[in-house]
Amino acid sequence: MPARPIRVKLKNELGISTTLPEGEQHLHLHGQGKDLLITCPGPDPALCATHAAGGRVYLLHVPELEDQLPRSWHAAIPLDWERVSLEAAHRLLPTARVLHYAPASRLFPSIFAPLLARLLRPAHAAPARSLWLPGPDNGLIIPELADAASALGLTPRFLPGRLSTSELALVLNQERPELFLSVNFHGLDPYGENQALLEAARVPVAVWCVDNPLHLLTDQKNRMWKRLPLFVTDDWFVKPLRAIDADARHLPLAASPRFFGPGPSCPAGQDLTFVGRSAFPDRDRFFAACRIPQDLAREAQGLSGRQAHFGWWRDRLPALTLWPGNEVRILGLGAETASAAWRQDCLAALAETVALTVVGDERWRTLVPRARLLPPVDYYCGLAKIYREASFSLNLTSLLLPHGLTQRHFDVWACGGFLLTDDTPGLKIFPQKLTQGVSFETPEQAAELLRSLAAAPLHKEELRRAWQAHILTDHTYAARLKTILEGCPVQA
Repeated sequence: MPARPIRVKLKNELGISTTLPEGEQHLHLHGQGKDLLITCPGPDPALCATHAAGGRVYLLHVPELEDQLPRSWHAAIPLDWERVSLEAAHRLLPTARVLHYAPASRLFPSIFAPLLARLLRPAHAAPARSLWLPGPDNGLIIPELADAASALGLTPRFLPGRLSTSELALVLNQERPELFLSVNFHGLDPYGENQALLEAARVPVAVWCVDNPLHLLTDQKNRMWKRLPLFVTDDWFVKPLRAIDADARHLPLAASPRFFGPGPSCPAGQDLTFVGRSAFPDRDRFFAACRIPQDLAREAQGLSGRQAHFGWWRDRLPALTLWPGNEVRILGLGAETASAAWRQDCLAALAETVALTVVGDERWRTLVPRARLLPPVDYYCGLAKIYREASFSLNLTSLLLPHGLTQRHFDVWACGGFLLTDDTPGLKIFPQKLTQGVSFETPEQAAELLRSLAAAPLHKEELRRAWQAHILTDHTYAARLKTILEGCPVQA
């Protein structure tokens, strides 16, 4: 019985051990020309022989890969192959044919994605006063950013959230935008191929993480994202992100006057409305492999209010890797579990003392049985009306964001509603004279605050108007987009 072939195993650029698949089917030939550039021959260099006849053969020297390969691999490299540096390989394109071992793109994307992007790089398209916005059809803040772009004299262009490199190359042939703005990494693949193509076309790229950025980064399998401006809505994440060499910058959420513009002001009653989901979207799948240490789970259950947030879990589990990999999701599961408990405890306690309406999914009927339940509403078509018709709207910030704010902090005030919010450090971006009159630390304080404001309708209306003016003057998506554009200058 013949011996099984020895499989070559090495660590990729993220330090993860990977076995190299064998076979000629993994070798892809690109372009035309007499000479041949072999970017990576794979575990069996002999398979490249059929493509190496007729001209000079260049082999890209990749020490990170070659230093891990066995002596037999080095011995199999023909003596007439000329080793070239990465810089020299870039100069050889596109006059030479390129033979590429496709799995290498997953092993060292930061090396191979920029090189292969030159094969797809479009002709120099004319620069356009446009903003490209990749994302799903129902993606939040994409319509707001499109409206903000128009206000700043840019033409918004919507792209699919899952965008292939070939699709991107086609649109790059048409124009070169002022900015490719990715919300939550939409439009950017895990291995950096789209980013490399955009950089080859000299298109500025920025990412705005409106959810927990460390959760979003679990899908990034390359180091190239560290070159991008990474805007985060919660300033707590700036320090840990910079510790892993990210270009992290704080940029809070905002309001859109188009979708949540001034309308009739809220009534002067004592009712309270909460709008939100009962659970983290796709929670079970996202946290499927995560386990919370039971001693910490018990400790978190004994804490009150917003104490067991993501940062609290990070302080107690400092050995977990923030990136790469999925270990950081353990912190997220702890924070999300505590967040669900905090949200349910607040709503249940408030339902006992005030007229509480919950707008959301059916699960709330079991979690908060004393509340009146209304079905979910469309964010862009029905939510502003809900806020305006409620005497008070309630915000409970997810503990996945230690210093976070939510869209409610902007939308409710902008459209004419009145917001009561849990006391999160993110409120420091607003004047203290405004925040101290609407924030609470316990559900009992929330109920007391509601009753005192309802008993003083003139003061409540004065406070509402001050909040609305502040939000619409200083915290719009047009202002946020201007900040991003200024931080991502157009490349010459």
